[in-house]
Amino acid sequence: MYIDGEWVDAVSGETFEVRSPVDGALIAEVPLAGAADVERAMDAAYDAKDKIASVSVYERFKMMERLIECVKPDVKKYAWEITQEQGKPITESYGEMQEAAPNVMEVAEAAKKIETSVYQSLFMKDTRIISVREPLGVVAEVMPWNFPWLIPIEAVPQAIMCGNSVVFKPAENTPIGGIRLVECMERAGVPRGAINLVTGGPEVGKQLVRHPKVDAVCAVGETTTGIDIAKNAPLKRLTLELGGNGPLIVMDDANLDTAAEATAYGCCYNAGQVCVSNERILVHEKVYDSFVKKVLEQMKAWKLGDPFKEETKIGPMNNEPGVQKVEEHLKDGVDKGAKILLGGKRATGFPTKLYFEPTVIVGVTEDMLLNKKETFAPVAPIMKFSTMDEAIEIANGTEYGLSSAVFTNNLKKAFHMAERIKAGQVVINDTVCCWEYLHPWGGVKGSGIGRMGGRHTVEEFTELKSISINLGKSDF
Repeated sequence: MYIDGEWVDAVSGETFEVRSPVDGALIAEVPLAGAADVERAMDAAYDAKDKIASVSVYERFKMMERLIECVKPDVKKYAWEITQEQGKPITESYGEMQEAAPNVMEVAEAAKKIETSVYQSLFMKDTRIISVREPLGVVAEVMPWNFPWLIPIEAVPQAIMCGNSVVFKPAENTPIGGIRLVECMERAGVPRGAINLVTGGPEVGKQLVRHPKVDAVCAVGETTTGIDIAKNAPLKRLTLELGGNGPLIVMDDANLDTAAEATAYGCCYNAGQVCVSNERILVHEKVYDSFVKKVLEQMKAWKLGDPFKEETKIGPMNNEPGVQKVEEHLKDGVDKGAKILLGGKRATGFPTKLYFEPTVIVGVTEDMLLNKKETFAPVAPIMKFSTMDEAIEIANGTEYGLSSAVFTNNLKKAFHMAERIKAGQVVINDTVCCWEYLHPWGGVKGSGIGRMGGRHTVEEFTELKSISINLGKSDF
């Protein structure tokens, strides 16, 4: 762990194992933080918050430039480690590392150029009211396992760029990416105490968000985790990107080839373990049969195999509970009348039991877990609808509201549906699994609070303050 500028073991000396989903090999033993370690990290961050806040935004910008320069020489090594600890194909891991620089530098540019307002007072003509943005203080960051580098590097450096100090906990399944990121931040010259890393499981995360010295919490994870954070972090600034159950709606006038290709990608990328996966495929009854055939063809092309081989398109899922959940969802669907046309089970002949076949299941209905809950696996659950209103009702009929997609060649229809679907993002004629560096990224309902991306990240990690100045009567 990294606390107050030093690499340290847990006070207790305890560790936990990290095993690769690829072959089950032990790849790391990592310190298991306890209350004393969390306390020390919090003290360090609290003591450093004024120091990092006093560093000019231009010097912080230079830190971010140095950070990216520290990452670049070892991109291939870091990508290999992502595949080893997370399980995604090496081609996807390379892509994850390529996104490091723009994620950091777009927000750094936005922080450097952020604009605020100046008003003449409504009541006093000689008074001007200026708004400024100030750091929040100490930010606790709890990150997930599905993108060991990409999601932390979307949030951890940015909080420091905005003048905050940070205590960061990577996921216990995939802590290596987080450790490497902090190594790079240390080499980039982030001041002592401004970045702290503690490793461990859910209990460590709970200790972080509850701590009285924490001013804000940024977390990415399941909706249940976000609810728990909200309960345990009252009156703290919360930025929560939580679960998704993204509907992809195919209207009867859609380009079916494009929609089928986008469906397979959104279901199989990172073995479907993405908060913006295509979790539910809603297809108009007029094109249902044709579309199912096309999706089957596309899904068969996603080769399951050794993720270190370039030709592999799907690697193992990351963990046993995740595989058990998809098995539960598929069984529930079949028991209620759905039919599996492709896959539907663990693949044999691999070093671990975490390799799951790309799956297509049809006849899915609203009462099934496949519709109601996030499956988070390489599964395409296909549902049939008759009218636009019915499609919108199904899309909105869950607790989630992160990303969604509509395929149609009718512009009026596209806007009508986009405005009625309750989600942080509606994508027209592309996969649900779509995001950019600058647009306001986040969800509604059970999918989260707050927005990240470009200037929106800056707004999340800063607080507005008003300064009212009475200029007095002029001497002129």
